[in-house]
Order: sequence, then structure tokens, then C-alpha cells
Amino acid sequence: MPGLTVTPDLDRVRRALAGTPLSNGPPEGKQAAVALVLAGEAADLHVCLIERAEHERDRWSGHMALPGGRVEATDASARAAAIRETWEEVGLRLEACLGETLEPFTPSDEVAQAFWVPLRHLLEPGNAAFRPTPRDGVVLESPAVRYQDRFIWGLTYRVLTRFFAVMELTIARPR
Repeated sequence: MPGLTVTPDLDRVRRALAGTPLSNGPPEGKQAAVALVLAGEAADLHVCLIERAEHERDRWSGHMALPGGRVEATDASARAAAIRETWEEVGLRLEACLGETLEPFTPSDEVAQAFWVPLRHLLEPGNAAFRPTPRDGVVLESPAVRYQDRFIWGLTYRVLTRFFAVMELTIARPR
């Protein structure tokens, strides 16, 4: 893609995450956990993102997100919750490495659609956007990345921003 000089390949991800602690302790209080699932060829990694199904009592209805959810009392850790939620939401088993294959999804009723989004897409400056976000009668402009006429923004954008920062890369940012 034009403008992208450094690629987020598998070696770069491994080097960046080596020694990075994962939350794996026992859950304390109300917590949620998400899984940042990567798959695809080593030089062309993709991340699993979901579009949440529309439910009137879900304030995140329709949002793009990483698979995940609430840590339940039966979960041994936040990591265990993320693994369970990924299986429940999109049918991916994370106990084993996914490898190069972009596995097909089997979305639950909590998920409108699931996508394998190329990491390169998230870094390409031309995909940066602002998402209008109404709050308290004012429309705020939240930084986002556009993907297939959808916005990746909010917490998901912040998690991805942090992930790329660990690799010394910058997610697409609107100007």
C-alpha cells in the first residue's frame, strides 16, 4: 500500500511482544477482556474484528470491536474469558495457534459480522477518519479508521493504537 514503509509482519509482532506481560491473574471486581487475534501469512497478518449485533439494551450495538466480553466468576483469568468469548462470538478456538489460514467465522447472535482486517489497512493514512459521536447534545469527532464503510473507533481504536505503539508503528490517524 502506498505510504507504508514498515510492515507489521509476524517477526516484528513477536519481537515487540516478547516479555510483554499478559493479564492472567484471577479476576477482581467487574472486568471485561478482549482478544487481539492475528492470523494470515507472516508478511500479511490480519486481525479479527467483529461488528456487534444491534440490541436495544447494548450501548455498544453496531460498533466494531475485538471479540471479548465480561469476565465471569467461572473464568480462571481475564485471558480465559477472552478465549471463551472468542469461541462463543466467532467460533475460533484460541487454545492452539491459528497459523496462516484465515479461519472462517461462525458468528453468534451477539455478532452481526466478523472480519479479518489486514493490519496494513489499519496503518494506511488514507483510511484515517473522524467518527461523529453525539454526547450530551454535542457532536464530538472521535479518531477512527474506516473499514468497509464502518468505523473502528473508541476502545477498539485505543487497544489497536497501543498494540501498534509496542511495535513502534502508528495506527492511521486523522489530521
